[in-house]
Amino acid sequence: MPPSITLSLISHTNTGKTTLARTLLRKDVGQVLDQAHVTLQNEEFLLLETANGLQLKLWDTPGFGNSHKLLKRLQGLSNPIGWLVSQVWDRLADKPFWCSQQAIRNVQDEADIVLYLVNATEDPAMAGYLQPELDLLTWLNTPVIVLLNQTGLVDPDRQCQLELRWKQQWSSYAVIQDVMSLDAFTRCWVQEDLLWNRIVQALPEHQQPIMSQLSKAWHEQQLDILQKSMHVIAKMLLETANDSETLPQETTGQSIKTLVTHAIQAMDQRLAHRISTLSTQLITLHGLSGDTAHTIQSRLDDVTVPGERKPWEEESFWSGLMGGAAAGFASDVATGGLSHGIFTIGGAILGALGGTAYAKSQDENDPNQISWVSDFLDRQTRDAILRYLAVTHCGRGRGDYTDPREFPLFWQQETEHALEEQKESLHGFWNNLQTSTFSPREQESDDLLAQLLTQTTKNILLKCYPEARTWL
Repeated sequence: MPPSITLSLISHTNTGKTTLARTLLRKDVGQVLDQAHVTLQNEEFLLLETANGLQLKLWDTPGFGNSHKLLKRLQGLSNPIGWLVSQVWDRLADKPFWCSQQAIRNVQDEADIVLYLVNATEDPAMAGYLQPELDLLTWLNTPVIVLLNQTGLVDPDRQCQLELRWKQQWSSYAVIQDVMSLDAFTRCWVQEDLLWNRIVQALPEHQQPIMSQLSKAWHEQQLDILQKSMHVIAKMLLETANDSETLPQETTGQSIKTLVTHAIQAMDQRLAHRISTLSTQLITLHGLSGDTAHTIQSRLDDVTVPGERKPWEEESFWSGLMGGAAAGFASDVATGGLSHGIFTIGGAILGALGGTAYAKSQDENDPNQISWVSDFLDRQTRDAILRYLAVTHCGRGRGDYTDPREFPLFWQQETEHALEEQKESLHGFWNNLQTSTFSPREQESDDLLAQLLTQTTKNILLKCYPEARTWL
């Protein structure tokens, strides 16, 4: 039988073990309820298997209850009376307590590494149950990595502060090899990668090469998902950049405002469909379930047209479509109208585009053909990357994926900073697509844009998870 590494996920009851197990496994397992002792049996799952048969296994175990009583009972198993009380009386009279005993015995028999999940919002010095559980872990004498759960989406500085507080509290416990953040709901694959690397270091020397191979295989899978995600984003952006509407030269009695409104509505509806498709593709790529299509709507509040001049009569006509006009309504509503001040996650309010029009003629020879401008395409790029970050941080513990009501502000800041560094390259790309008489092959454009997006997204992830700099 090929060698394997076995991880046991344990914690105080109702701390989020099964939720994290679902997230790591990318599938629904066990029950997730807001009550104690939901998991009553040890459950083994295959987390990863390499091409040459190496396996990474994960055990989900019942949560600890009365840890002091539990340790005393386990220490008494070596005598007949203690064994009888544990295996007969407890099994009949106190099933959850008996299950906790089985969990610890399972860890003792099977685990190469213990993943001990704790509630990071608690003060480790004040949580009375922690000391007895640490005594249990010490009794087991199996390497432990502490995972800080319920951290939420915090910036890197706050994450470091949380980890430092817990490390300082437990620095004297030799059994604890490491402490790191891994929220059951909002973890990222980059953090999981960090976990595997830390497990390599915590294992005995003879097991480290096995875990290193498993970690490498897992890392390659995640990079493949990242690259595929960037390709679907690139496809959406290319289609948006190439989208256009041509205004009729014969107005048939309709005002210019009405013609422009209908043109923008048509483009906006197509944008809505592309955003819906992108969201579904990202959800599927990340092993999640859910459907965001029902949240996609489009609205057109107002298009301010100065006077009723015909577009071919006024050279600056399109520069007048600003200030009071709104654009990208579909993508705005697709995320529930999320905002941080003037920052709109999904789309772009025109006033936030720096006083430029969101759609105009890109062709001097055909002023009636309108398409999205570079600033608007930049905004769509930012929004697509933010959507990727939301999906890649989501686990299956919450059930079906839905667009978050709020993105953390530091995501916005890091994404906008990273894209600002690429602004010249992006604008050159958009301009070449929209104005060049030579059209590059679709696959070539997709590859070029996907490469740019991949590097930009990696830079953002490194800002959020600086420890990953050696391998991301």
